[in-house]
Amino acid sequence: MRKLVLILIAIVSASVLFASSDTSGNPYAPITGNAMRPGYVERTDGLNYILFGNPAAIGEASFRLQLPYLESSSYNVTEALKDPGVAEALSKITKMQATKNDFITYILGLVAASGSGFGEVISVDAGAGAQLRNMAVGMNIRAGVHSMPGLDAEGQFKPSSSVIGNGYVPSLDFALSAAFGFRVLDTDVLTLDAGASFHYAQKAYMLQITSAELGALLNGSKDFDHLPARAGFALPFDVGVTVGLLRESIKLELSANNLNGTYHMANYENSINALILAEGKDYFEMETPYSLNFRASFNPGFRYCNPTIYTAFTGMNLYVENAKGKPGNEIFRYLDGGVVVTFLKVLSVRASYRYGYPEFALGAGIFGNAIELVYGFQEAPGARYGEKPIDRLTFRMRLGYGK
Repeated sequence: MRKLVLILIAIVSASVLFASSDTSGNPYAPITGNAMRPGYVERTDGLNYILFGNPAAIGEASFRLQLPYLESSSYNVTEALKDPGVAEALSKITKMQATKNDFITYILGLVAASGSGFGEVISVDAGAGAQLRNMAVGMNIRAGVHSMPGLDAEGQFKPSSSVIGNGYVPSLDFALSAAFGFRVLDTDVLTLDAGASFHYAQKAYMLQITSAELGALLNGSKDFDHLPARAGFALPFDVGVTVGLLRESIKLELSANNLNGTYHMANYENSINALILAEGKDYFEMETPYSLNFRASFNPGFRYCNPTIYTAFTGMNLYVENAKGKPGNEIFRYLDGGVVVTFLKVLSVRASYRYGYPEFALGAGIFGNAIELVYGFQEAPGARYGEKPIDRLTFRMRLGYGK
């Protein structure tokens, strides 16, 4: 038994050794942020956890259906809601009384609140999938708007103290995924699962546009046809193992994610038509980093009020590579921990300290259907720890069935 565990861990480690460690670019993953953390109602975050977190979670044969999954995250919400017009637009959106102009007002309010430099504005993730015993398949699509410093005439970032000087990058990601797993050992004292997931991932993003151009795109006065873009695909995969102790009340997990994460990209001068006709040029490769992740959790399995205590070290290899010469508190960007308390297997409350910032969530779910509202903070992309924290409001919904 000990030899088998060592062999499985060696497979994960060997895969990491052959993966690229270049930190440029970003791998595709749903924006749930739950890849290394228990879910809000279920033991794990359903199919997204299996497909993009630790595929060993599929090892215990079961059935899941997810039709559909939807999540929307808005950034810099507190600052944006200081504008009464933005606050009114959000109120209409939550009441499902919003018009197209209300959505535009809300998004442009988030743009105005994003500040100068690198940041996030809004992102939407949708998907569907199913698991039948030891195999799962899924489809995910994500759209988002990112902010960054504008470019000068030579194509270099130029610092700006105003949002007007920012550039904005709309992006679109698409992924088809399949995961396979099996239970190696199943006893009351010890369980052992192993799994792997494979992805066909496409990424497309426009080159920088101004806030005025973004507004024109949203209201329909400007189309996407003549905006330059970059697009490409990658074939990443994930592997993982899970050890369960004492009837799985304690779980120890190790996974390697985004192995072989090289995107084969091309430039497209006329984005929509060129993409359809595959008229790319100036082909290049974009390396995205793999991550080696560890998670430990404890769930006593109480019937009416069931807590789950967890901790995770996400991107252990990235911390080792990037920590040199940086302050000691940089490690907080890779640590996640907290408590999820589920009441009557229906209602849940979560409090966590995720990557250096607090996060709180309230959720409800039954028979695989779930909704959750999350509020928390995160570091802006490209910023050092503590340099530019931004707040995030997330609404998450999943319809389906699970057992």
